[in-house]
Amino acid sequence: AMHIFARALALTFVVSGLGVICAPKALAADEPIIVVVRLFPAEGREDEARARLAKLVKFVPANNPGVTFRLHQSTKKPIVFLLYETFPTQAAFDSQPKTVLPAFAKEHGATPEGLWARPNEVELYRMTTD
Repeated sequence: AMHIFARALALTFVVSGLGVICAPKALAADEPIIVVVRLFPAEGREDEARARLAKLVKFVPANNPGVTFRLHQSTKKPIVFLLYETFPTQAAFDSQPKTVLPAFAKEHGATPEGLWARPNEVELYRMTTD
């Protein structure tokens, strides 16, 4: 997830209708980071994926204070899960791949092979207004 975040920061933004290109505003260390992840379980493994994600949703806030994880599921098939993650600071975001996710894998095992039908889609957001 860290390489995705770095790539997102390197992007420039086109202001709609004006064609103006500007660099992203400076990032404050205490600015919240929102991450939206779409996960695509393999057919027939939806319950297994849901159970693993439910463990993750409980584990992360307990091991990364101030972080919220909310799990959602699509209402139609094929099932898609959506994780809405809020990191209160850059430090909380940075600790996720370095310490929290490895600790989760140590406690709950590596992600079972073939659990996901395709790669996850990850998007990062920052507040644009105060």
